[in-house]
Amino acid sequence: MASPKKEQYRSSYLLFFPLLFIVLILEIVRLPAAASQYRPDILGVMLIFFAMTDPKRINIGMAWISGLLLDILSGAPFGVNGLKVAFEVFMVISQFKRFPSFMLWQQMVIIGIVNMIGSVGVYWICNLIGQAGYNEFFGWSSIVTMLSWPLMLFVGAFLWRLFKISEASSKKEKEI
Repeated sequence: MASPKKEQYRSSYLLFFPLLFIVLILEIVRLPAAASQYRPDILGVMLIFFAMTDPKRINIGMAWISGLLLDILSGAPFGVNGLKVAFEVFMVISQFKRFPSFMLWQQMVIIGIVNMIGSVGVYWICNLIGQAGYNEFFGWSSIVTMLSWPLMLFVGAFLWRLFKISEASSKKEKEI
């Protein structure tokens, strides 16, 4: 009698690193001046999604490293984007423990507010070190980021199921 075939579940890193590569490319691509003020924080939204679905692997430290990679690629002051995305992930994970159970519009509002606070913090830090010029449109980026959350949620959940990603791939991790 043949035993039923077990489904193989994969680590979330299989999905995270290729998506991180794609998102970093999207973050450094030049946009026309009229569209650049509406650029969403794709990296922050992706990191919040992964921290929400697999917090043991994708956490504040991974967010910090991803932000540092963005700093290196974009030529921003070192650590500014790392601080921003780590702050965003920290706020969502620590302050909103039941974030996945909130309604979609509530999640969008939280993402927008947290992103706006992070953008103001980055703007303030860049002004302190003498790197920023005045830009009155950085609030639009937070609004577009907020509106892009449902798309990231849908695409992330689709890819999560397509690649059969599990939160804990080994039995030891499941027991902990």
